[in-house]
Amino acid sequence: MPFALFRVMIVYLFLLALKVVGVSQADAYPHNAATCERCHNLPTRFGGSLMTVQRIGTSSEGMFVPASEGGIHHRNGESEQSAGSAKQIIGERVSLSLLGDGYIEAIASRDIEQNTQRQQRQASLGIAGAVVSAPALEAGASSSKMRAGRYGWKSQHSSLISSCADSLRNELGMRNRLYPEEYPTHPASDNPTPFDTPDAKTHKTELERLAYEVRHTSPPTRDAFLFATSDAQAGEKLFEQIGCAVCHVPTYKTLPPGTRINGGTYKVPKFLGNAVIHPYSDFLLHDVGTGDGIPQAAKPEYLDQSTANKFRTAPLWGLRFRHGLMHDGDSPGTEAAIARHGGEATKVRQCYDHLTPIEKNQIQTFLKSL
Repeated sequence: MPFALFRVMIVYLFLLALKVVGVSQADAYPHNAATCERCHNLPTRFGGSLMTVQRIGTSSEGMFVPASEGGIHHRNGESEQSAGSAKQIIGERVSLSLLGDGYIEAIASRDIEQNTQRQQRQASLGIAGAVVSAPALEAGASSSKMRAGRYGWKSQHSSLISSCADSLRNELGMRNRLYPEEYPTHPASDNPTPFDTPDAKTHKTELERLAYEVRHTSPPTRDAFLFATSDAQAGEKLFEQIGCAVCHVPTYKTLPPGTRINGGTYKVPKFLGNAVIHPYSDFLLHDVGTGDGIPQAAKPEYLDQSTANKFRTAPLWGLRFRHGLMHDGDSPGTEAAIARHGGEATKVRQCYDHLTPIEKNQIQTFLKSL
């Protein structure tokens, strides 16, 4: 079955599932799903999927201007999108896995920033990742609320509360304390969009519950049997030798337990502290030739037009559970994804192209073990 047709079928089944669980035209507020699991389910709850969110806007004097509702094309309860024009820009964002995101939150900003120094020392490769200074929105006006971004295709969020609040508002259609406003397009005659309020029994908001649950997910594990093979181990060495690991940084150690982060609003718990993790990402933004001209930010005031054609290095842990790769999900496998690596990744991809068939197979075996 052609990959494009497969994706169409997945989207159809997704919409059918929404109908089954009761999402109807009566739900007038803009949202993409009724629950997180509709888009985050592989290999388990809070994993990724082939589902994509469409970002829409226009170009004005070389600047991206988001369309209505923040430039997100909502599948359900959506307001009418403006007619297409020659200046309209449309891009897809595949649903990311949230597994292990609590550990990513506990990575020190300095460790992410140091990745740029490592890349500068290997200037011959032409790689120059950019650190995103992103807000922990829950810190309010705190001067220490800015951290190295690490969540989203543009690393536009630095904390899980911020990232989850964004998803509650823009994916599930639930306003909350960090995103309390109605969209400007919301008709005054319609009922208000649902607002996240504390549960009568637990006294916790949906935002607090969601962040708690994501923080308690475990990182995706490797396929231990495949990873132990000689081919996978040789492939891991080649992966580093040709330069893939310059961006797909294998290993981090999280901050010590008790360290306060996110503008002092969150203390790293014991189960997340001093943990050695292997996400295979530098969490920096790179131009690898696949940009669609669409920048993203936690809020409009943080929008950086210089990131329009850059994307965060996708973490590779849990790679074997994914099918549609890259930011748009249009690469059906790792070979296709590697072939699309241009721009800053051109020299590294050329190194891969010059490998022997056996060496390429070894790298592919390594990737399949992740």
